[in-house]
Amino acid sequence: MTGVDIALRASAITLIALYVLLTVRDGWKVPAVRYAIIALGSVAALFLHAPGLPVTYLFIVRFIDSTTTALIWWAALAILQEDFRLKWYHWGGLFLTVMTLMPWRLYYLGWSDYPNGYPYLLTDAVTLLLFGHLTWVIVNGYKDDLIDRRRRLRLFMLATIIFAVLLVTLGENVFEAYGKPGLVIPFIAVIVIIINVILFLWTVQMHPEAIKFDPIRQIEEDIPKIRPQDKALHNRLLREMETERAWAEPGLTIGALAERLGIPEHHLRTLINRGMGYRNFASFLNGYRLAYAKSILSDPEQTRLPVLTIAMD
Repeated sequence: MTGVDIALRASAITLIALYVLLTVRDGWKVPAVRYAIIALGSVAALFLHAPGLPVTYLFIVRFIDSTTTALIWWAALAILQEDFRLKWYHWGGLFLTVMTLMPWRLYYLGWSDYPNGYPYLLTDAVTLLLFGHLTWVIVNGYKDDLIDRRRRLRLFMLATIIFAVLLVTLGENVFEAYGKPGLVIPFIAVIVIIINVILFLWTVQMHPEAIKFDPIRQIEEDIPKIRPQDKALHNRLLREMETERAWAEPGLTIGALAERLGIPEHHLRTLINRGMGYRNFASFLNGYRLAYAKSILSDPEQTRLPVLTIAMD
Protein backbone atom coordinates (compact mmCIF):
# COMPACT_ATOMS: atom_id res chain seq x y z
CA MET A 1 0.00 0.00 0.00
CA THR A 2 1.38 3.39 -0.98
CA GLY A 3 1.31 6.45 1.26
CA VAL A 4 -1.37 8.04 -0.92
CA ASP A 5 -3.53 4.93 -0.68
CA ILE A 6 -3.22 4.84 3.12
CA ALA A 7 -3.95 8.57 3.40
CA LEU A 8 -7.08 8.30 1.26
CA ARG A 9 -8.35 5.28 3.21
CA ALA A 10 -7.70 6.96 6.55
CA SER A 11 -9.39 10.18 5.43
CA ALA A 12 -12.48 8.34 4.22
CA ILE A 13 -12.76 6.31 7.44
CA THR A 14 -12.27 9.42 9.60
CA LEU A 15 -15.01 11.33 7.82
CA ILE A 16 -17.36 8.35 8.04
CA ALA A 17 -16.63 8.02 11.78
CA LEU A 18 -17.32 11.72 12.37
CA TYR A 19 -20.57 11.53 10.44
CA VAL A 20 -21.65 8.43 12.37
CA LEU A 21 -20.95 10.20 15.68
CA LEU A 22 -23.04 13.18 14.58
CA THR A 23 -25.95 11.03 13.45
CA VAL A 24 -25.86 8.94 16.64
CA ARG A 25 -25.82 12.10 18.73
CA ASP A 26 -28.68 13.82 16.92
CA GLY A 27 -30.96 11.12 15.61
CA TRP A 28 -30.41 7.62 16.97
CA LYS A 29 -34.12 7.30 17.80
CA VAL A 30 -35.05 7.80 14.13
CA PRO A 31 -35.20 4.46 12.25
CA ALA A 32 -33.82 5.99 9.03
CA VAL A 33 -30.74 7.18 10.93
CA ARG A 34 -30.04 3.68 12.19
CA TYR A 35 -30.22 2.34 8.62
CA ALA A 36 -27.83 5.12 7.53
CA ILE A 37 -25.34 4.22 10.28
CA ILE A 38 -25.35 0.55 9.25
CA ALA A 39 -24.80 1.57 5.61
CA LEU A 40 -21.90 3.86 6.59
CA GLY A 41 -20.33 0.98 8.51
CA SER A 42 -20.40 -1.17 5.38
CA VAL A 43 -18.83 1.66 3.36
CA ALA A 44 -16.04 1.97 5.95
CA ALA A 45 -15.33 -1.76 5.57
CA LEU A 46 -14.28 -1.08 1.96
CA PHE A 47 -11.15 0.63 3.28
CA LEU A 48 -10.28 -1.76 6.12
CA HIS A 49 -8.70 -4.56 4.11
CA ALA A 50 -5.23 -5.02 2.65
CA PRO A 51 -3.06 -7.99 1.61
CA GLY A 52 -1.16 -9.65 4.43
CA LEU A 53 -3.79 -9.27 7.14
CA PRO A 54 -5.27 -12.36 8.89
CA VAL A 55 -7.55 -14.34 6.59
CA THR A 56 -10.41 -14.54 9.11
CA TYR A 57 -10.36 -10.76 9.54
CA LEU A 58 -10.26 -10.24 5.77
CA PHE A 59 -13.21 -12.57 5.24
CA ILE A 60 -15.37 -10.68 7.76
CA VAL A 61 -14.45 -7.28 6.35
CA ARG A 62 -14.90 -8.34 2.73
CA PHE A 63 -18.26 -9.94 3.51
CA ILE A 64 -19.43 -6.72 5.22
CA ASP A 65 -18.31 -4.50 2.35
CA SER A 66 -20.13 -6.74 -0.15
CA THR A 67 -23.42 -5.53 1.42
CA THR A 68 -22.67 -1.84 0.80
CA THR A 69 -24.81 -1.29 -2.29
CA ALA A 70 -27.90 -2.91 -0.81
CA LEU A 71 -27.52 -1.21 2.60
CA ILE A 72 -27.20 2.23 0.98
CA TRP A 73 -30.37 1.38 -0.96
CA TRP A 74 -32.13 0.46 2.30
CA ALA A 75 -30.98 3.64 4.07
CA ALA A 76 -32.08 5.94 1.23
CA LEU A 77 -35.52 4.28 1.07
CA ALA A 78 -35.89 4.62 4.86
CA ILE A 79 -35.15 8.35 4.62
CA LEU A 80 -37.64 8.92 1.80
CA GLN A 81 -40.46 6.61 2.93
CA GLU A 82 -41.83 7.36 6.38
CA ASP A 83 -43.56 3.97 6.60
CA PHE A 84 -40.49 2.03 5.40
CA ARG A 85 -40.37 -1.57 6.57
CA LEU A 86 -38.07 -4.28 5.28
CA LYS A 87 -39.92 -6.59 2.88
CA TRP A 88 -38.91 -9.72 1.01
CA TYR A 89 -37.63 -7.84 -2.04
CA HIS A 90 -35.34 -5.68 0.13
CA TRP A 91 -33.75 -8.85 1.48
CA GLY A 92 -33.69 -10.18 -2.09
CA GLY A 93 -31.68 -7.16 -3.22
CA LEU A 94 -29.20 -7.74 -0.39
CA PHE A 95 -28.88 -11.43 -1.29
CA LEU A 96 -28.27 -10.68 -4.99
CA THR A 97 -25.68 -8.05 -4.14
CA VAL A 98 -23.68 -10.38 -1.91
CA MET A 99 -23.96 -13.42 -4.19
CA THR A 100 -22.82 -11.60 -7.34
CA LEU A 101 -19.76 -10.25 -5.49
CA MET A 102 -18.85 -13.47 -3.69
CA PRO A 103 -16.76 -15.07 -6.52
CA TRP A 104 -14.50 -12.00 -6.54
CA ARG A 105 -14.28 -11.90 -2.74
CA LEU A 106 -13.24 -15.58 -2.62
CA TYR A 107 -10.62 -14.96 -5.32
CA TYR A 108 -9.24 -11.99 -3.36
CA LEU A 109 -8.88 -14.19 -0.26
CA GLY A 110 -7.06 -16.85 -2.29
CA TRP A 111 -9.81 -19.38 -1.72
CA SER A 112 -10.64 -19.86 -5.41
CA ASP A 113 -9.17 -19.39 -8.87
CA TYR A 114 -9.81 -16.32 -10.99
CA PRO A 115 -13.51 -16.57 -11.98
CA ASN A 116 -12.97 -16.87 -15.72
CA GLY A 117 -16.19 -16.64 -17.67
CA TYR A 118 -18.05 -15.13 -14.71
CA PRO A 119 -20.07 -12.15 -15.99
CA TYR A 120 -18.53 -9.25 -14.05
CA LEU A 121 -21.24 -7.01 -15.47
CA LEU A 122 -23.77 -9.02 -13.45
CA THR A 123 -22.64 -7.10 -10.37
CA ASP A 124 -23.12 -3.82 -12.23
CA ALA A 125 -26.57 -4.96 -13.36
CA VAL A 126 -27.68 -5.57 -9.76
CA THR A 127 -26.31 -2.17 -8.71
CA LEU A 128 -28.14 -0.41 -11.53
CA LEU A 129 -31.32 -2.35 -10.68
CA LEU A 130 -31.31 -1.27 -7.02
CA PHE A 131 -30.39 2.34 -7.68
CA GLY A 132 -32.75 2.49 -10.65
CA HIS A 133 -35.55 1.58 -8.23
CA LEU A 134 -34.30 4.21 -5.78
CA THR A 135 -34.27 6.82 -8.55
CA TRP A 136 -37.88 5.93 -9.37
CA VAL A 137 -38.85 6.38 -5.69
CA ILE A 138 -37.10 9.77 -5.55
CA VAL A 139 -38.70 11.11 -8.72
CA ASN A 140 -42.14 9.55 -8.15
CA GLY A 141 -42.47 11.00 -4.65
CA TYR A 142 -41.06 14.45 -5.41
CA LYS A 143 -44.36 16.11 -6.37
CA ASP A 144 -46.34 14.65 -3.46
CA ASP A 145 -43.75 15.50 -0.79
CA LEU A 146 -44.97 18.53 1.17
CA ILE A 147 -41.76 19.10 3.17
CA ASP A 148 -39.47 21.52 1.34
CA ARG A 149 -36.26 20.29 3.02
CA ARG A 150 -36.99 16.71 2.07
CA ARG A 151 -37.80 17.77 -1.50
CA ARG A 152 -34.37 19.38 -1.69
CA LEU A 153 -32.88 16.24 -0.17
CA ARG A 154 -34.48 14.18 -2.93
CA LEU A 155 -32.70 16.29 -5.56
CA PHE A 156 -29.41 16.00 -3.70
CA MET A 157 -29.79 12.22 -3.42
CA LEU A 158 -30.62 11.95 -7.11
CA ALA A 159 -27.52 13.93 -8.07
CA THR A 160 -25.40 11.84 -5.67
CA ILE A 161 -26.66 8.59 -7.16
CA ILE A 162 -25.84 9.72 -10.68
CA PHE A 163 -22.42 11.01 -9.60
CA ALA A 164 -21.35 8.19 -7.28
CA VAL A 165 -22.90 5.02 -8.66
CA LEU A 166 -22.15 5.65 -12.31
CA LEU A 167 -18.66 6.97 -11.57
CA VAL A 168 -17.76 4.07 -9.27
CA THR A 169 -19.16 1.49 -11.71
CA LEU A 170 -17.31 3.07 -14.63
CA GLY A 171 -14.09 3.45 -12.66
CA GLU A 172 -14.06 -0.16 -11.47
CA ASN A 173 -14.51 -1.47 -15.00
CA VAL A 174 -11.85 0.85 -16.45
CA PHE A 175 -9.22 -0.04 -13.80
CA GLU A 176 -9.98 -3.75 -14.11
CA ALA A 177 -9.77 -3.57 -17.91
CA TYR A 178 -6.36 -1.85 -17.80
CA GLY A 179 -4.97 -4.26 -15.19
CA LYS A 180 -4.91 -1.70 -12.34
CA PRO A 181 -7.26 -3.21 -9.75
CA GLY A 182 -5.19 -1.69 -6.94
CA LEU A 183 -6.45 1.77 -7.92
CA VAL A 184 -10.12 0.89 -7.40
CA ILE A 185 -10.18 1.41 -3.62
CA PRO A 186 -8.28 4.77 -3.69
CA PHE A 187 -10.63 5.91 -6.46
CA ILE A 188 -13.70 4.97 -4.38
CA ALA A 189 -12.10 6.64 -1.34
CA VAL A 190 -11.88 9.95 -3.22
CA ILE A 191 -15.59 9.76 -4.10
CA VAL A 192 -16.54 8.83 -0.52
CA ILE A 193 -14.46 11.74 0.83
CA ILE A 194 -16.18 14.22 -1.48
CA ILE A 195 -19.68 13.00 -0.55
CA ASN A 196 -18.89 12.85 3.17
CA VAL A 197 -17.43 16.37 3.20
CA ILE A 198 -20.69 17.64 1.69
CA LEU A 199 -22.78 15.63 4.18
CA PHE A 200 -20.57 16.70 7.09
CA LEU A 201 -20.85 20.39 6.27
CA TRP A 202 -24.62 20.04 5.84
CA THR A 203 -24.95 18.28 9.20
CA VAL A 204 -22.93 20.80 11.21
CA GLN A 205 -24.51 23.95 9.84
CA MET A 206 -23.80 26.75 12.27
CA HIS A 207 -26.65 27.94 14.48
CA PRO A 208 -26.43 30.93 16.86
CA GLU A 209 -27.06 28.67 19.86
CA ALA A 210 -23.94 26.67 19.03
CA ILE A 211 -21.55 29.51 19.94
CA LYS A 212 -23.30 30.59 23.16
CA PHE A 213 -22.45 29.27 26.60
CA ASP A 214 -26.02 29.63 27.85
CA PRO A 215 -28.14 26.49 28.08
CA ILE A 216 -29.74 25.80 24.71
CA ARG A 217 -33.46 26.35 24.88
CA GLN A 218 -35.57 23.34 24.14
CA ILE A 219 -37.30 23.78 20.81
CA GLU A 220 -41.04 23.45 21.09
CA GLU A 221 -42.62 20.89 18.84
CA ASP A 222 -44.17 22.49 15.80
CA ILE A 223 -47.94 22.39 16.06
CA PRO A 224 -49.91 22.73 12.82
CA LYS A 225 -51.61 26.11 12.83
CA ILE A 226 -53.42 28.03 10.13
CA ARG A 227 -51.98 31.52 9.73
CA PRO A 228 -54.52 34.37 9.77
CA GLN A 229 -53.70 35.27 6.15
CA ASP A 230 -54.40 31.66 5.11
CA LYS A 231 -57.81 31.24 6.75
CA ALA A 232 -59.79 32.24 3.66
CA LEU A 233 -57.72 29.88 1.50
CA HIS A 234 -58.11 27.14 4.09
CA ASN A 235 -61.90 27.52 3.95
CA ARG A 236 -61.80 27.33 0.15
CA LEU A 237 -59.68 24.20 0.34
CA LEU A 238 -62.09 22.55 2.78
CA ARG A 239 -65.04 23.46 0.57
CA GLU A 240 -63.27 22.02 -2.47
CA MET A 241 -62.46 18.78 -0.62
CA GLU A 242 -65.64 18.30 1.44
CA THR A 243 -68.37 19.84 -0.72
CA GLU A 244 -66.97 19.50 -4.23
CA ARG A 245 -65.37 16.12 -3.36
CA ALA A 246 -62.12 16.89 -5.17
CA TRP A 247 -60.58 13.89 -3.40
CA ALA A 248 -62.70 11.58 -5.59
CA GLU A 249 -61.02 12.77 -8.80
CA PRO A 250 -58.82 9.94 -10.16
CA GLY A 251 -55.13 10.77 -10.23
CA LEU A 252 -55.56 14.11 -8.46
CA THR A 253 -52.19 15.82 -7.96
CA ILE A 254 -51.27 18.76 -5.79
CA GLY A 255 -50.65 20.78 -8.94
CA ALA A 256 -54.16 20.05 -10.27
CA LEU A 257 -55.71 20.95 -6.91
CA ALA A 258 -53.74 24.21 -6.78
CA GLU A 259 -55.01 25.01 -10.27
CA ARG A 260 -58.60 24.39 -9.16
CA LEU A 261 -58.06 26.81 -6.28
CA GLY A 262 -56.27 29.33 -8.50
CA ILE A 263 -53.15 29.56 -6.31
CA PRO A 264 -49.44 28.72 -6.72
CA GLU A 265 -48.58 25.11 -5.97
CA HIS A 266 -45.95 26.01 -3.36
CA HIS A 267 -48.53 28.06 -1.44
CA LEU A 268 -50.91 25.10 -1.26
CA ARG A 269 -48.06 22.77 -0.27
CA THR A 270 -47.15 25.06 2.64
CA LEU A 271 -50.78 25.29 3.78
CA ILE A 272 -51.32 21.52 3.81
CA ASN A 273 -47.96 20.80 5.47
CA ARG A 274 -47.43 23.59 8.00
CA GLY A 275 -51.03 24.58 8.50
CA MET A 276 -52.72 21.17 8.52
CA GLY A 277 -49.85 18.91 9.57
CA TYR A 278 -49.65 16.55 6.57
CA ARG A 279 -46.20 15.46 5.37
CA ASN A 280 -47.18 14.27 1.91
CA PHE A 281 -50.10 14.84 -0.45
CA ALA A 282 -51.10 11.17 -0.58
CA SER A 283 -51.82 11.07 3.17
CA PHE A 284 -53.89 14.27 2.84
CA LEU A 285 -56.05 12.69 0.11
CA ASN A 286 -56.29 9.34 1.86
CA GLY A 287 -57.68 11.01 4.96
CA TYR A 288 -60.78 12.02 3.00
CA ARG A 289 -61.00 8.75 1.10
CA LEU A 290 -60.80 6.62 4.23
CA ALA A 291 -63.37 8.80 5.98
CA TYR A 292 -65.74 8.22 3.05
CA ALA A 293 -65.11 4.46 3.11
CA LYS A 294 -65.78 4.31 6.87
CA SER A 295 -69.01 6.27 6.49
CA ILE A 296 -70.28 3.84 3.85
CA LEU A 297 -69.22 0.77 5.82
CA SER A 298 -71.01 2.02 8.93
CA ASP A 299 -74.23 2.94 7.08
CA PRO A 300 -76.90 0.28 7.88
CA GLU A 301 -78.68 1.03 4.59
CA GLN A 302 -75.62 0.07 2.55
CA THR A 303 -74.64 -3.18 4.24
CA ARG A 304 -75.12 -5.12 0.99
CA LEU A 305 -72.70 -2.91 -0.93
CA PRO A 306 -69.56 -4.98 -1.70
CA VAL A 307 -66.35 -3.77 -0.10
CA LEU A 308 -64.63 -3.97 -3.50
CA THR A 309 -67.15 -1.47 -4.90
CA ILE A 310 -66.35 0.94 -2.08
CA ALA A 311 -62.62 0.49 -2.70
CA MET A 312 -62.99 1.19 -6.42
CA ASP A 313 -65.07 4.28 -5.70
